[in-house]
Amino acid sequence: MKSAQEVHITESVLRGITPRRPLRQNMTPLQASEESDDAKEEEKSSQSWLSVWENIICWCRFYLLIPSNAKIAYYLSTLLALSIVQHYVDLPHLESITGKHSVLNQVFVKKGWGFTLAVFLPYRFVSLFLHPKLRVSLMQLIVRSALTTFFFFIWCQVLFPVIDNFSATCIAGNETLPLTKAQCLSTEGRQYFSFDISGHSYLLTYCVLIMMEESKEIIYFVWLKRQLFDEAARIRKEDSSWPDFDEKQVKSLRRRFPKVSPVVAFTFFNMSILALLWDFMLLVTTLYYHTFAEKVIGTVLALLSWAFLYRRVFPWLFSLKIFRS
Repeated sequence: MKSAQEVHITESVLRGITPRRPLRQNMTPLQASEESDDAKEEEKSSQSWLSVWENIICWCRFYLLIPSNAKIAYYLSTLLALSIVQHYVDLPHLESITGKHSVLNQVFVKKGWGFTLAVFLPYRFVSLFLHPKLRVSLMQLIVRSALTTFFFFIWCQVLFPVIDNFSATCIAGNETLPLTKAQCLSTEGRQYFSFDISGHSYLLTYCVLIMMEESKEIIYFVWLKRQLFDEAARIRKEDSSWPDFDEKQVKSLRRRFPKVSPVVAFTFFNMSILALLWDFMLLVTTLYYHTFAEKVIGTVLALLSWAFLYRRVFPWLFSLKIFRS
């Protein structure tokens, strides 16, 4: 969860603080005048793109930056409520939206982890160019991408299918046949039963929580924008855990920030749209597919995988010297 200071930073910038270039201390009057003229030119050229990306962040932050505890409570409560509806109400299918062969399911959800990587990796990669320790930030991004992919793969591609096959039973009349799911269902009159843990419940919950975690990088952008362009609202170094920049770094960041921030806003917007789609498809899964136990196990495993990685593994791993220097 974000600290109170981070929330204050985000809220202040999104209320429309006018960016100003901070002036260096101990300057001569001539230097101050030249610095002021440069600041005015920068302000004119930067007003348009600042307002655009700040508005995008303002629109999207309400969805991606909500507290994780609130999101978890939402997932568990809707899982219970919609499973009850599924049990007592025979809901009709809208095949183009809720069917197994719908475009949403076959194109998006079936390749859900790939789409998630394709959205959050560009967002985090672009952010590297506004960090003082690019190599360290890149190493951390690679590690997070590798480990989150491993947890998706080991559950959805390995363990869930193994459990499904191990618990499978094919029945034809009063006879039990040792057939695979495809073989069993290839002939009419046969019934296939198994404990099929919901891979959709795991994948969609897992993907949204990871995008929420990765989207918190936007707090750094908000802070950095204030440090570079807003003298009145600058935060004292002793009150901030963010990096300190020398004059050379500040000049470089001022040049790069206007070029990078529109890409950040665009990819941040893409993550919001994809998170909305995943949450919608999770509602479809909960309403139409799997038993209550299968959905609960899939959802709980996703929550535990996310918490293990982002609350235990990554904080410990990135505190090691190799990831700090």
